[in-house]
Amino acid sequence: MKELLFIVPMKDPAVAKSRLAEVLPDAVRARLAMALFKRMLGFLREAQPDVDVLVVSESMAIKAEAALFLQQKNAGLNAAVAEGAAWAKAQGYAAICVLPADLADPSAEDLARLLALRGGVVLAPAHDGGTNALLVEPPDAIDFCYGKGSCIAHQRAAAAAGFSCTIIPLESLKYDIDTSADLARVRGVEWA
Repeated sequence: MKELLFIVPMKDPAVAKSRLAEVLPDAVRARLAMALFKRMLGFLREAQPDVDVLVVSESMAIKAEAALFLQQKNAGLNAAVAEGAAWAKAQGYAAICVLPADLADPSAEDLARLLALRGGVVLAPAHDGGTNALLVEPPDAIDFCYGKGSCIAHQRAAAAAGFSCTIIPLESLKYDIDTSADLARVRGVEWA
């Protein structure tokens, strides 16, 4: 049995970052989404080189960047993660760690702290009540509940499924880049 699989769901860059439409033109938003995605893949290769990374996306445009790629069949983030979790289980992975493609500035140390808490469900909350890192063992232990207030929703899903749930606030995993305020917070990230 394989131990752990990272899952990085990724929207088509052409339609990603829609909440930034008020401050960035379409082409710049697409470049930002792709740059953040590539940066996340590079971060994972460096921070956890022995762990496989599965990219789940509706977009074939990003397939070339992924060592492992799963064509998403159903729309939405929850569907992408569920399809990735099902793939992981079918391939014999014991656990999955779901990370967004647009984390602002993840650190290897924080990721290692998260991964050290294996067993059941482990959540690293986002600053806005979302879920910026989700470690699940086994991969299909819970129903995925991404969206507004997903950290609490994932806690409830773990309880409903009879799994333990650990919440670990990690500073470098708190922020992703979705809004103009998020952009302002992260100076020095090359994306345009």
